[in-house]
Amino acid sequence: MTFEIQNDYQFRLAIGELDRRQEEALRIFRPQLNQLPFLLSDASEKVLRGGNRSGKTTTVAAEVASAATGIPLYGPDGEELPFLYPRRPLMIWTIGYDERHIARIQKKLFRPGVFRCLRDPETGRLRAWNPLDEEDMAREDETVPSPPFIPPRLVDPTGWAWDGKVEGCFRMCRLKNGTEIHAFASGAEAGQGEAVDIVWIDEDIKIEGHVEEWQARLTDNRGRLLWSVWPHTVNNALRLMSKRAEQQKDREHPNVFETVIKQSENPFLPPEEVQKRIEGWRAKGEAIVRARDAGEFVDDLVLVFPGYTEEVHCLPSHPSVPRDRLETFLAARNFKVPITWTNYLVLDPGHTHPAVLLAAVPPPEEFGFRVVIWDEICESRIDAIDVAEIASEKMAGRTFQTFLIDYRAGRQKGMAGGKRTVDLWEDAFAAKRLKSQTTDSGFTFGSDDITARNMIVRRWLGKGPDGFPALRLIEGTTPTTQNQFHLYKKRVAQEDVKDEVVDKHNDTMDCLGYLAAFGPEYVEPESIEPTWNAAYRQFKKMHVPRHGDNTVYVGAGAAPNEPVLSGVPDFGF
Repeated sequence: MTFEIQNDYQFRLAIGELDRRQEEALRIFRPQLNQLPFLLSDASEKVLRGGNRSGKTTTVAAEVASAATGIPLYGPDGEELPFLYPRRPLMIWTIGYDERHIARIQKKLFRPGVFRCLRDPETGRLRAWNPLDEEDMAREDETVPSPPFIPPRLVDPTGWAWDGKVEGCFRMCRLKNGTEIHAFASGAEAGQGEAVDIVWIDEDIKIEGHVEEWQARLTDNRGRLLWSVWPHTVNNALRLMSKRAEQQKDREHPNVFETVIKQSENPFLPPEEVQKRIEGWRAKGEAIVRARDAGEFVDDLVLVFPGYTEEVHCLPSHPSVPRDRLETFLAARNFKVPITWTNYLVLDPGHTHPAVLLAAVPPPEEFGFRVVIWDEICESRIDAIDVAEIASEKMAGRTFQTFLIDYRAGRQKGMAGGKRTVDLWEDAFAAKRLKSQTTDSGFTFGSDDITARNMIVRRWLGKGPDGFPALRLIEGTTPTTQNQFHLYKKRVAQEDVKDEVVDKHNDTMDCLGYLAAFGPEYVEPESIEPTWNAAYRQFKKMHVPRHGDNTVYVGAGAAPNEPVLSGVPDFGF
């Protein structure tokens, strides 16, 4: 904004306006050191997770307001922070849980009182109150509410659209620079077809799937998704984003970044009151303190299998975890499970999303009791014929002991043909000549006692007599199963955890439960007569055995000292 000063009166007006602008909230706001990493990150998705009243919403509101107005933020030392957004009209979406929450967002952006201020004794100007400073603390009674983050002078008076003006529930606000800030309730339509620069989610959301649509809106403008949130126990979208941030934390420029802050670190809250709250939460359990104060995910309260971690249960394990004999053996084979182990196939039939786990039990005298999940089939919109086709490729060269299926789903009949679900699957497996030792192309019903079978899985996940868990997963071939361990949860009502499980994100978990309840064992093979895949059959045609022991040699001339393949070959399928 520029104008020509023609007289002394206009000069005084200009000086007064400059002084007022120096006291606007964005210019005097000073983040705490633990909030600074979030404001400095240039990641395209940023999560500020924290305990109650930790300052997370205020921090993200400051970044959004700065981007909308073009006014930079300043660090705790008063130095200007890098400005991360284009200086042009922006499209900003703010997401609240419901209409009442949208009013809270409107208050954070457009109303005074987001933080406390006082007059500096030397400059006479308004500045942020610093409770960590003894002199400021002594002047607490002199503090006044801060101006709004977005000052009225920058708002187009005709640019408001309301769903409830008295309540502060706005639908849209247009600034004089052309930037538009829209507000959406998380349970409404996600909004489509529009390029967006910033999506700010504040706290919990009703429909997790909307996050994917919001992310898609940011692509055209290289926008950012910002999420200020307390770790709500039933929000899987948040849990997955947090997990992605953890996986990328060592990157120089991660796509997803997360900062976690505590209520007890917020200097603007009276320390004695914070301690009262913590004491009250501790009476309900230490996990409540971790969630309410530290903003931690309390997986041990909500997850069905809190003892699972990729670092321990996946192969290869994390470098910090000691190797047992099983991992050492499989590492030498590039983590390919031998065909001589006892194999099981477990099926959870679904109308649009069936799931299959392939598991093996090794000889217990060599490794102790172990169950290795070595592969999975988890694809949407495939039927029994498709699954049988995929399974035939994965099972090639192996003998399977038993096929298991969901008891309830397997006994159901189709509305047209009258056949049970299990019969349809048996037909599909028979058509591909898939058989097990005990069930032929048919299936044994798995237990429908969820509580009992999950107790067995928990025992498998715990440390055995040798200090290692019985259940292991091959990391590269079981991504869905690994993911569902973090999504399979107990039912929560008003943050109270129930004993029953949520019937969601659980198809591979159900398969694992059927297997556990069945009690897989190692069965020493009398003979191995696998059905070889097409590649091996072609290999046999090209290389005729030269000796009566069925030994096959590769190469011209005399037979080498060491045969490449002898007897029944093991390709490591």
